[in-house]
Amino acid sequence: MIKFFRKIRYDLMANNKTGKYFKYAIGEIVLVVIGILIALSINNWNGQRKQQKIEQEYLLSLQSEFNSNLKKINSSIAENNTIISGINGLLTLSNNEVLDTVSNKHLNKTFRSVFGNQMKFRPSTGVLNDIINSGNLNLIENQKLRQRLASFESSLEFLKLQENNVLAVKENLKSIIYKEASVRKLAGELLNLQPNATSENINNKLLFNSLELENYLIDYALLHKSAAGTNYFGGLKNEIETILNEIEQELNK
Repeated sequence: MIKFFRKIRYDLMANNKTGKYFKYAIGEIVLVVIGILIALSINNWNGQRKQQKIEQEYLLSLQSEFNSNLKKINSSIAENNTIISGINGLLTLSNNEVLDTVSNKHLNKTFRSVFGNQMKFRPSTGVLNDIINSGNLNLIENQKLRQRLASFESSLEFLKLQENNVLAVKENLKSIIYKEASVRKLAGELLNLQPNATSENINNKLLFNSLELENYLIDYALLHKSAAGTNYFGGLKNEIETILNEIEQELNK
């Protein structure tokens, strides 16, 4: 093809057809430019296809990760509700008339529902962190989705602060129980421990005469109820569901 165009140029110059030569030269330049533009367009198209393929792979991986996180946070919410229910049950025992009707077995079970569970949410963030740390978050075209993914870690830090507050109050409650009650009686059934002389002489129901215990229980209940609200577990669940909806919309485009 190049030899063909070169022969035409030589023929035009040889025949002193300068005007036609310049017109032909301009036409040839135009053709070359068009060819370059077409090649660039093809390269850009191939580049976009590669980026779209990577984006789809990221979206599918994120969808799997956040589906797992949705299950985890639903489990955390259920566990938190169990703790709140147990605390409410303990608070009713400050009424002696109610306390007298409760068996030690029921009392032990209620204590275990409060202290045997923990307010926590440990999400999977491996895929998300990999995308962010590699600088590939911009491959996700949806701007709102990018912003939600980028801010997800800060939402987890906010929850972590609440978890620390809850743990601090829980430790205070445990210190009262360790001083005033028999943990052997409370947890003996789980460990198949037989009562001993010391534990037999302790009446765990007397704990509920302690104003300090009641105050910490109320504080503990308030923290767990706050955690269930829109600022913590509830808000994170909404955030995860929104991310999943936006990922699904992108995958269905």
